[in-house]
Amino acid sequence: MFLLRLLPPLPREISLAVVGLVFGLFLAVMGSIHGFREVTGTAGTVRVTSCERATGDWDDLWEDGWACAGRFESDDHSVRIEDVALDGILDKLPDTTVAALVDGPAAHTALPDSAGRWKWPALTGVVILAFTAWRIRTVRTMLRLRRITARIAAAPAA
Repeated sequence: MFLLRLLPPLPREISLAVVGLVFGLFLAVMGSIHGFREVTGTAGTVRVTSCERATGDWDDLWEDGWACAGRFESDDHSVRIEDVALDGILDKLPDTTVAALVDGPAAHTALPDSAGRWKWPALTGVVILAFTAWRIRTVRTMLRLRRITARIAAAPAA
């Protein structure tokens, strides 16, 4: 963040607006996708058949959690999927079953039932987008002042 202070004001504001737009959209869209799946998905359970340690990059400097897969069966027994991967990384090694949601009978991934945890990323994304809108307003003001200053400098002295 210190290096951004070295930039002139206009490029600094533009770069912060671009970064805010990218991260805000990412969080809002990912939260909305998970929320949509939570509202419209088919509820059921995944009987875990395999779990592998999920590790990070850089030659396994840290371990992130567990990546699991198994068989899905809906609560009303209308949807059965033999091989489905749990979406995301689980913090703890799960028991034999995990409550999950799928998009339908052709789904390849199941979203663990998070009971509304998608709201925090979505709301954070909306807040970042609101601050980004304020930054864009600041950039517009700076560009307007720059144009006015250029016109005054180009005008002949009377």
